[in-house]
Amino acid sequence: MTTTPKKLRFAVVGAGRGKTFINAAQNSDSGIELVAICDQNEAALEKWKGHDGVRLYHDFAQVLNDPDVDAVCIATPVPIHARQSIAALEAGKHVLSEVTACYTLEEGWDLIAAVERTGLTYMMAENYCYIAAVMQVQNMVDQGVFGELTYASGSYIHDCRNLFFGGNGDLTWRGNLRHDLVACTYPTHSLGPVARWLGINRTDFLATTATWQSKSRAVADYAKRNLPDRAEYAADAFWPHPDTSTTSIRTQNGALIDIRVDFASARPHHMTRYELQGTKAAFALPDGVGAPGIDPLIWIQDRSPTNKRGIAEQWEPLSNYQEEFEHPLWKEHRERAEKAGHGGGDYFILREFAASIAENRLPLIDVYDAVTWSSITPLSAESIAKGNVPVTVPNFKEARPK
Repeated sequence: MTTTPKKLRFAVVGAGRGKTFINAAQNSDSGIELVAICDQNEAALEKWKGHDGVRLYHDFAQVLNDPDVDAVCIATPVPIHARQSIAALEAGKHVLSEVTACYTLEEGWDLIAAVERTGLTYMMAENYCYIAAVMQVQNMVDQGVFGELTYASGSYIHDCRNLFFGGNGDLTWRGNLRHDLVACTYPTHSLGPVARWLGINRTDFLATTATWQSKSRAVADYAKRNLPDRAEYAADAFWPHPDTSTTSIRTQNGALIDIRVDFASARPHHMTRYELQGTKAAFALPDGVGAPGIDPLIWIQDRSPTNKRGIAEQWEPLSNYQEEFEHPLWKEHRERAEKAGHGGGDYFILREFAASIAENRLPLIDVYDAVTWSSITPLSAESIAKGNVPVTVPNFKEARPK
């Protein structure tokens, strides 16, 4: 006699930011059952009323006290991700956390301790790691196409200035970010995919990092034009947010990573802009990828065009190698993934989260990855405060420093 596998009973905390996971959970074959949604804002819950089997909560404690919730998705403001994740773990719930995982090194170490103490599953929902082109490159890396990896870069460029202000002109949590942590404030979209390609926390580790930031002009300019009655916002000095930050990281194996984070400059959103360089191949996701006629680019030694001296001469579209190197997950699940948010990432994240729990294994993006990638925020602030000097990146798979 066969039995139907038990579904993972799933609650989403934060109905606004978490709406993509609510939608994905309701339309997924991942083995997840959406049973609860939590948000302090009644208006945010309104659209979910009447959904059969979905309980609506206003208080996070209600979710933690619900015995019919197995796992929670933390999709609340970034500054409270770590402490809410720890509270959920201590309440016996598995945790899927939106990015980033933590804002301070202490929070990171506390989060790791909670996962190790409880033995429960924690995964960070870095959806950019699951974009089709990113996963195809991962497959090519795993098959040795790139040879030895020497350089990678990632950029997150997204004009989010409208999100700094509520409807009444007051600052939201984004506008109220701590001044001592406004540096490389949102690093994981930039760093996550390249860290996966480079085998960070597996075959290599981040070693040192240094950050530089530009002056702040874009947010004040936005406020002058859109909130003329709030004179305090028009002063550049009011805003600690740099228009752009750039961070360089050297790994223990000698690879170099450059990441850029910019959520204030006036320019179109570049969801994915990455480069990867190896001894045998190069990859580039250029500005405007996804627009008509702009494709991810690849050059492969002994396969792509070279000049008479054997030097790389011409890029090829990555799609030339899709049939040969498309990631097996995308090959199997493309139709469903393309219907999910964030380039298919939300679909694969829920599948991986549920599967890691069912199979009693670490998820693809585990707590050590989550804290390592997120640690660039406090480390970048430390580097800037010390005059842009390199600072050491802790190895979060080792014992916590005393």
